[in-house]
Amino acid sequence: MADETPTATATATPTSTPSAVYKPADASGPAQNVPVPVLPEVAKTETKEGLEAFARYWFQLLSYGYETGDTDRLSALSGPDCQFCKGLVENIEAAWSEGKWISGGQMETPAVTADAPAGGPTFVTLQVIQKELVIRDADGSPYQEPTAATNSGSRATATFDGSGWTITKLSLIR
Repeated sequence: MADETPTATATATPTSTPSAVYKPADASGPAQNVPVPVLPEVAKTETKEGLEAFARYWFQLLSYGYETGDTDRLSALSGPDCQFCKGLVENIEAAWSEGKWISGGQMETPAVTADAPAGGPTFVTLQVIQKELVIRDADGSPYQEPTAATNSGSRATATFDGSGWTITKLSLIR
């Protein structure tokens, strides 16, 4: 007769993967583990609410660009004729060149109001709050004088095609 003593089997114990902790940039180095903005589902619709969500997302990508130097997503959602958009991307890329980085500059859009889409270019007006921005040299010292914090208005023109919204023009409200 065979011995029928039960044998222990190994069971996998679930382990939690520690999530990376966000660390803002400072004089000691660039930001770390910056969360990548996620496009809300409503922002994929050709509606007033969709454009408002898209505009907020676009500015989240701009803020992300300041913190990381990554402007690929921002560029992809900016029309080829949006000169102000191109200027922002070029300034971020220059600020992140030659070992430099940006501390601060994060943006919020507490107020966003869009026109109802009517099958053509659509306007959106935003309140944009940006924290003080410091471009830092490779040793952490300020590369130039800090750019003061702002609370300003922006007006954007956006178009919708089958794949989503694109910012085609951007300007400050003065």
